[in-house]
Amino acid sequence: MGLARFSPPAGIDDVRGDPRFLDEWHRLVSDLIAPATEVSGRGAYVNPALEDVRADRARAITWTGLSRPLLMEHRDDRRAAYAAAEDRAVQIEYLEWHVQRQGGKISAVTFTTETPEYWRLLAERHPDVVLRLYRRLVSPSVKRADLFPGGVYDPKNRWNTTDGAVHYVMPINSMRDLLGVSQELEPSQHADDGFDALPYSRATGADARINMEIWAMSRHGLRIASADPPGLYMIGWDDSGWTRPDGSPVGDYWTIERGSPGAALRVTYRVPEAEGFLVGDLSIGGRRVEFGAQLAEHITMSAHVVAGGVR
Repeated sequence: MGLARFSPPAGIDDVRGDPRFLDEWHRLVSDLIAPATEVSGRGAYVNPALEDVRADRARAITWTGLSRPLLMEHRDDRRAAYAAAEDRAVQIEYLEWHVQRQGGKISAVTFTTETPEYWRLLAERHPDVVLRLYRRLVSPSVKRADLFPGGVYDPKNRWNTTDGAVHYVMPINSMRDLLGVSQELEPSQHADDGFDALPYSRATGADARINMEIWAMSRHGLRIASADPPGLYMIGWDDSGWTRPDGSPVGDYWTIERGSPGAALRVTYRVPEAEGFLVGDLSIGGRRVEFGAQLAEHITMSAHVVAGGVR
C-alpha cells in the first residue's frame, strides 16, 4: 500500500488542505508508533509510515460504548450502571456523550469520539476554525474567551464539559492511548477472548478487545498497522426494540455531524420536533429512556487495522 501518510480522523479537512497542519498531524501520529513492536508470536505491530505493509487483510476491531467496569460493578442493577455512566470521568470505552434535557426529559444525546490531540493541534494552528466549529457543533453563543482563556486553548472549557461535548476529556481516551494499547506485549497467558486478557492492568472492554485481536493476528506472523485515517469511530448503532410512546418502532433519529457512515466521529440522537415527543419519552427494551448511557450501550465502536507481510 506504500508508506502511510496519516490523514486527519475520518479524513475530515477542517483546514482547507493546509500542508503545514497536515504535516504536523502526520508527524504527531507517527511519533506515537514505534518502528516495530513484536507484540506476540512471529508478527509485529509496525509504523506504516516507516514500513510498507501489504494490506492483505483489513479488520475493524469492535466493542460497545458503555463502560464494561460499570456493567460488572452493577451486574444486577442496570439502572444504577446507567446512572453512574453519565459522568464523563467514567466514560472509558473511547465514547463520551453529553445529554440535553427539556422539562426534565432527555431531548438529545450527542456522542463524540474525537481525540484531544487533534483539537489541541487545530487550536494551536487554526484557532478561528476551532471557534467556528464550536459555534456550529455546540452553540452560537460560544465566545473566543470561553475556549482560549489567556490566549491558550482549554480542552476542559464549559462547552466541552458541562454545556457540551466536542472531543474527549476523559484522560485515557486519546489517540495516544489507542496507539499505546495497540503496541502492548501479550503476557505469557494467552487470551482466549476479549474478557480473558489477563493478567491485565485495565478493565475496559475496548482495550481488552484491541489487545486480543492484535495479538491473535501477530501470532499468525502478520505485520499489523493502523489503517488510515487513524482514529476511533462509531461504526454503527442498533435501535431495534426501541419504541415510541405508542409502542411503535422508532424512526431513524440518528444524525452524523462529523465523519461518515461506518466512520462517525460525532453523532446526535434527537427526535424531530414534528413527532411531538422527546427522546425521554422513548423506551428501550420496555425501559423508559432516562440516561444517555442507555443509548451508548447500543453503539458499536471501532478501531481499524490492516495486516499482511512486508512488500
